[in-house]
Amino acid sequence: MSSVATFRPAAALYHEEQYFDWRVYALVALLECLCGMAVLCWAHRADLPDLATRAASPGFLAGLGLGLGFPFLVIVTALHMTTEVAGDVATVWYGWLPIYRRTIALADVKCCQTVRFRPIRDHLGWGIHRLRDGERVFTARGDRGVRVTLADGSRLLIGSQRPEDLAAVLSRPDQPDAG
Repeated sequence: MSSVATFRPAAALYHEEQYFDWRVYALVALLECLCGMAVLCWAHRADLPDLATRAASPGFLAGLGLGLGFPFLVIVTALHMTTEVAGDVATVWYGWLPIYRRTIALADVKCCQTVRFRPIRDHLGWGIHRLRDGERVFTARGDRGVRVTLADGSRLLIGSQRPEDLAAVLSRPDQPDAG
């Protein structure tokens, strides 16, 4: 009887998915609408009768939908942050298909603490930032997170809606008590 070795990923000790605040999505939609209006105004000045003729054509409508819809779809799917601690690593990534990923070894975590921050004042909003002091910031919503100091002295701020759970897993990775 033969045995087959299979790869089984480590169970996640911590998993959190965060969507950006609805106002971020509304801002993206507003910018898309303004861009669409600008394109139509530009086309209107070019040749109004020609625009009216082409506006009803399937090609024009498909181009308009693709030109305005595809960037919106890409941006909206990227505005999703996942934090996961599994095995001996912690990973933060953005997007359903990760467009940005940061992984840290739990062995490199020197210390961590839960913190409150002011996203607009401290980091100019949510998202991925690098501050002047070198700290890397990964946030999606809210004003709470975990500040992690690594063995090399670098610091990360990971935004979380459950910062106490995340800090507990990062500081004691051998105890799967948060989830």
